Amino acid sequence: MHTDQDYDGAVAKEIIDLHIFFEDWFRGNCNNSDRVFKNRLLSRMDIDFHIVLPNGENYYGDQFWPEMKKAHGSNPKFQISLRNFSRKLQIGRKTFVANYEEWQKNAKNTVPANNGRISTAILINDESGPNGLKWLHVHETWLPKSKTKAEKFDW
Repeated sequence: MHTDQDYDGAVAKEIIDLHIFFEDWFRGNCNNSDRVFKNRLLSRMDIDFHIVLPNGENYYGDQFWPEMKKAHGSNPKFQISLRNFSRKLQIGRKTFVANYEEWQKNAKNTVPANNGRISTAILINDESGPNGLKWLHVHETWLPKSKTKAEKFDW
């Protein structure tokens, strides 16, 4: 897992930790067990988690998790680079909104396999989450092709 700089704070740590799991899971670098899946993914997610993928497909967690579980080891060369954490907004004492870019290299099920997306994530304070936070919502949008074509994907 690569980031373009050091980021501090619980929100950035949570975003980075989740994406480290995604790399480990898709590459098969962690055990394919219910315990690992629960501890490293599901324990981070609010019961009402919702995601909108860059292609417009959207899922609630219960729809999304079975497909994610099946993907263990499906992409041994997959890599993620997180960049440009551009906003971390705290709303009250409980809710955080964060924007960041997620660049993917060798993503087998995405066209093109080397791609980038900007993500907006809503996280809430919840002490039962690994970093004291849980993911409530994510919305991803493709980065412009002109930006991704200029990237060398050599990280």
